[in-house]
Amino acid sequence: MSPVALASSAKEVLPPPLTATSPPPSLFDGTTRLYVSYPCPFAQRTWIARNYKGLQEKIKLVAIDLGDRPAWYKEKVYPENVVPSLEHKNEVKGESLDLVKCIDNHFEGPPLLPDVELKTSKCFYI
Repeated sequence: MSPVALASSAKEVLPPPLTATSPPPSLFDGTTRLYVSYPCPFAQRTWIARNYKGLQEKIKLVAIDLGDRPAWYKEKVYPENVVPSLEHKNEVKGESLDLVKCIDNHFEGPPLLPDVELKTSKCFYI
């Protein structure tokens, strides 16, 4: 199946952003979660990578309202208190380009980069 067909076949309902009064999801329960803020371009980069690879069912999207962010996000999920972050295998990592590489290397789906040489290049920033 082509990446375009894959991306267009997976429809998802976007969850509402979690706020300071929202309870946390069940943290570190084996579910892979991508924490984003919808307007954040860095979070959008990882969200696009997730969707391009067709991982909507494998990586749960959790939206955070950065203007009214929940305290539990910093305390229990990601002490840096920024998005995006990825909860996977009981670890949380951040930095959008690192997360894109992680999604590309550890999950099934069409490759995000064209060849091994580019994937391992030190000059990855676009």
